Amino acid sequence: METSLKGHFLNLYHIALSDLQVATTELEMIYKIGEEKGVSRAEIDEIVISPDSVKFTAPESVLEKIESLYDFARIAWADGKIDENEERIMTLFCTKFGFELENVPTIVKFLLEEAQKETSKEIIFKIVSENL
Repeated sequence: METSLKGHFLNLYHIALSDLQVATTELEMIYKIGEEKGVSRAEIDEIVISPDSVKFTAPESVLEKIESLYDFARIAWADGKIDENEERIMTLFCTKFGFELENVPTIVKFLLEEAQKETSKEIIFKIVSENL
């Protein structure tokens, strides 16, 4: 598995853990995202068990960044509520991914709202592409 994909799943776990407990629904969403990306439960478990073996790598393209952030938003909503720490961590990742500070709140709000509605990634990509 690519280093960036390992980092993505570790980041997903960090989002799930941000409210100091990982809900079963959050873990199941991580596994679902893994399934969508061709990553097994065992591979995800290994990443969580050995986080020191994973390096942070920011996605390169805008759509890759949005996809990662949207996955984070899906994890945040998996337990049916948004914790302020989850929103704070999403904001931090937006910044780490190189988005301009004045755009970060809008990006986070948009992705959290769309994740709550369970909007498909294809529609998210279409909306983002039209606004680039």
